[in-house]
Amino acid sequence: MKEKENHSLYEIFKSKDERFDGRFFIGVSSTGIYCRPICKAKLPKEENCTYYTTPAEAEADGFRPCLICRPELAPGNSKIDSSKSLASKATKLLEENIADDGNIEKIADILQVSSRHLRRVFKEAYNVTPIEYLQTSRLLLAKKLLTDTNISILDVAMASGFGSLRRFNDVFKKQYNLTPSHFRKEINENSANRNKDITIKVGYHLRYKYNDILNFLKSRAIYGVEKGKYYRTIRIRKNNEYITGYIIVSNDEKKSEINLTISDTLLKVLPQVIGKVKNLFDLNSEPYSIYETLKDVNKKIPNSFLIGTRIPGSIDDFEICVRAVIGQLISVKSACTMLQRITENIGNKINTNIAGLDYIFPTPEDILNMKEDIFSAFRNTRSYKSKIKCY
Repeated sequence: MKEKENHSLYEIFKSKDERFDGRFFIGVSSTGIYCRPICKAKLPKEENCTYYTTPAEAEADGFRPCLICRPELAPGNSKIDSSKSLASKATKLLEENIADDGNIEKIADILQVSSRHLRRVFKEAYNVTPIEYLQTSRLLLAKKLLTDTNISILDVAMASGFGSLRRFNDVFKKQYNLTPSHFRKEINENSANRNKDITIKVGYHLRYKYNDILNFLKSRAIYGVEKGKYYRTIRIRKNNEYITGYIIVSNDEKKSEINLTISDTLLKVLPQVIGKVKNLFDLNSEPYSIYETLKDVNKKIPNSFLIGTRIPGSIDDFEICVRAVIGQLISVKSACTMLQRITENIGNKINTNIAGLDYIFPTPEDILNMKEDIFSAFRNTRSYKSKIKCY
C-alpha cells in the first residue's frame, strides 16, 4: 500500500472506527500478531504496522491472530466490485465447505468460471491463493471453537475441516507456534464454569436493528419449526445425507456479536450452519455503506430509510420457495397456518427437548411422495382462482 494510504489506515486504527471493522487487518511487527481496526490493545507505533485485506494474507506473512480483538470474529467484508464479486463468492463457498480439501475445480464450476481464472482473480483480490485462504479459515474456526466451547480437541479438528487430529496439531503448531491444548488452557484458565452448550460468536457490523429483523421472523414463524427469540430446527445436506438439529440465536449488541448455539448433531456441518445464519440475519451487511447510498431517499420521505436496517434471508432454499408461492395466494397469518399444516403432515419429527420445536420442514422429496393432497384448500380461495386466470 502507498505511504499516504498507510497513514490513513493508521488513523482509522488509532480512532477505533467501527465502520472499518472487517475491511482490513493490521500486522504489528513488534509483537508478531495481527489485529482488527477496533482492537483495544495498546496502540503500536505506525512504523511497525502493515495492512492486509484478509486474515489469510496476514497469516501468510507470519502474523498470529490477536487474543484481545480476535480477528476470527470480524464481520465479513461484502464490498463489491467487478472482480472482487467473484472472489467474494468464492470465499463464502470456501468457508462453508472447509471440509472439502480445496476442491477449487468444484467451486469454479459452481461459479461458472474456469479454475485458472478463479485462482487468478482470487490472488489479485486477496494476495493469497484459495488454498491458503482455506487453511486460514480452518484455523480461525478452530480457534473460535477452542475459545468459545468446551468440546473435545478431536471434535474441534473434525468440525474445522482437518482430516485428522495429528494434521490439526501439526498445522496449528506450525502456524501459531502453540499446541491447541496449550492455547485452550491459556484462553480458558478462568472459564471453568462455562456451560456445556455448543455456543460460538459471530460478529457483525454496527449498527444493527436486530429487533426489527427478529420481529419479522417471529411474525412469519412456522409453529413446530421456529419459535421465540430465536429457535428453529435446521437440516443440512452433506454427501447425499440430511443432517438435522436445532439452533438458538441471540444478540449481544454491546459486543456486536450474535451468539449461535447449535445442537451437537450439527457440529459436523458447522461451517454451513454459520453461513446460513449469516444469510438469515444478514450479518455481512455494511450499514454505513448502504446508508451513504440510500440516505437521499429520506429527503423525499423522512425516516424512510434508517441506518442499520437489514434484509432477512433464509435458512433453507426450498422452504423459502414454498413460502414465496403460498405467500402470493393468502395472507401472512393464513400462510403460517398452512405451512404448519404441511410440516405436521409430511415433515419429519425431531427430538429437541425444546417445547414447540418438534419438526423439520419437508424436503422436496417429502412433498413429491405425499399421499394426501394438502394443497387442495388453496383451490377454494379467491386469490388462487384469480392467479389461475392470470396464467
